[in-house]
Amino acid sequence: MVTISLGGLLGCRNNLIEVPESPYPISDDWFSVDTIARGFTIPYGIAIVNDGEYFITDRVGKMYHYTDGYMNEVEGMPPVATFGTPGIRAIMHGGLMDVSLHPAYADNGLLYVSYLDTTGLARVSRFQIQDDTATDFDTIFTTRNLNWTGNGMRIVWQDSTHFFLNVGNSDWSTSSFPILYAQDLDNDAGKIHRLLEDGSIPPDNPIFEGRTSPSTIWSYGHRDVQGLYYEQSTHTLFGVEHGPKGGDEFNIIEQGKNYGWPLVSYGINYDGQWVSTISHDSAAASTILPEHYWTVPTDDGGQALAPACLLKVDSSTIEDWNGHFLFGSLAYRRLMKFNRKTGETFGLDIEGRVRTIKQLPSGDVIALIERNDLTKANGVVVRIGE
Repeated sequence: MVTISLGGLLGCRNNLIEVPESPYPISDDWFSVDTIARGFTIPYGIAIVNDGEYFITDRVGKMYHYTDGYMNEVEGMPPVATFGTPGIRAIMHGGLMDVSLHPAYADNGLLYVSYLDTTGLARVSRFQIQDDTATDFDTIFTTRNLNWTGNGMRIVWQDSTHFFLNVGNSDWSTSSFPILYAQDLDNDAGKIHRLLEDGSIPPDNPIFEGRTSPSTIWSYGHRDVQGLYYEQSTHTLFGVEHGPKGGDEFNIIEQGKNYGWPLVSYGINYDGQWVSTISHDSAAASTILPEHYWTVPTDDGGQALAPACLLKVDSSTIEDWNGHFLFGSLAYRRLMKFNRKTGETFGLDIEGRVRTIKQLPSGDVIALIERNDLTKANGVVVRIGE
């Protein structure tokens, strides 16, 4: 078993980001870890062509083409919203986010990217690549509203023509001052959207009360879904969602349903104020409560795990992971394992802010881990196998 430590315990004297102890027991799983690419700030999205070829985004606005150990920057990516800290540009909620291959990529060569543009609008664009340059760039989705907070913006395909997209809404809402964008069907924040491959509205999307036609909105009342996984065998969309201070959620995302934010939450606001405006009993009658939620107990009301990605592992070379969900904890800076059947959560000996995990055709797992030094671009991409 190998541990990748991208945190250390040196505090901020050397601008290193600390790695706290795991809030859950460390699972004694056997695996090996190889670093296959370096030099990222926040590696965020990965589109896997085959076992040795990937496209990787960095939230500072760059995309790279990795082929069998060699990596080139892809030119022609769109300008993205960024703001900085001393030494290197940093991203809070914006930037270049997910990248995904069209299911028929082998025939049409189309890639899709999600990002927050320089005006604060969330977008999805599709394009092709010629000689590591983006060509035929076409923006197919733009939010109707500015969305500076809470943009995980994962892209997952339901089938060969439909994909899901999450757009977050992680404002500091309290019961005395609720921010209701996620409940407003005229606002695209706090929603999961379902689109056709060209960005148009599927005619079988839900028609909400008071409306006469469908929109891109599939579900609403989300705070900040940063991990989406679609299980083809059961036709089920799973999501992990940031709570405020505690109350991170594991949800099954269903058509037309309201997931409650900020009317109800299992977390509290960062200043200690209560968030929920209705009781959990009332919420159970009108919204979908999470199948599971996480709040790490603390003396000041609890701590969030901050789940950043989601993968259900099957047919892996790592037997201990098969049938389990993996997600990165940004707050505790390590990869986590969740057993949906038992509700048990475990820490894994892979440290760092794991932003994305995907499974290769071979069964190995790829993890994208952001920098551990605020003044350097030293994030990595690792391959995990038996």
